[in-house]
Amino acid sequence: MFCVGSRSTGGTSVPCPTDFQIEACQWYNSPMSRKAQLTAERELYEPIRDYLTEAFEEKFGNCHLEITADGVFSGLLKNVVRHDIIFSFLGRKASPDLTGFVHSRGSEIIVTYGPHTVDNFITIEIKPRKVTLQDIYQAKMYGDLFSAKYAFLISPQPIPEEIRRLDKQLSVTGRYMSGWVVYVGEWIIHEGYTIIDNWLPASPF
Repeated sequence: MFCVGSRSTGGTSVPCPTDFQIEACQWYNSPMSRKAQLTAERELYEPIRDYLTEAFEEKFGNCHLEITADGVFSGLLKNVVRHDIIFSFLGRKASPDLTGFVHSRGSEIIVTYGPHTVDNFITIEIKPRKVTLQDIYQAKMYGDLFSAKYAFLISPQPIPEEIRRLDKQLSVTGRYMSGWVVYVGEWIIHEGYTIIDNWLPASPF
């Protein structure tokens, strides 16, 4: 498509973007769109936390998960992290959206938590859009910082087929230092029923 009165370069007409393309570009780069995306992401924190807490409790008998997207970690969580130097590198602009752990004594109530009481750490990164390769590496970073066996990347959008093909060929979800993986899942809501499914590379449950 060409614009009426469009400029020429070397005698060749240059196609102009459509009105839709212009509006989409302006929306994507506008402060309001970034704010809207952040709001959409934050609305997912509590339901995904509740869903995964229930899933871990069913598997292990217990789970502690808290919202840490703003870089605020509870005293309980800080107390169980063995290498607390990591908190020097985390803050409002760089923290897992959700962080937690499964403790090592089943559902028994523990009065004093410490590093020795934790079996597995959990980190969760949430995106309101389709996940990208960069998102996977961000989720890896958080998982590695916390030595989290369970590092998640969750989105309400289907995992792009290109990401699945890339993982099949290069195992991009693999975390080579630990031998663990990043679990990428799709948050699905259908007629009031919610589930995280279509896992890559496999379900952690």
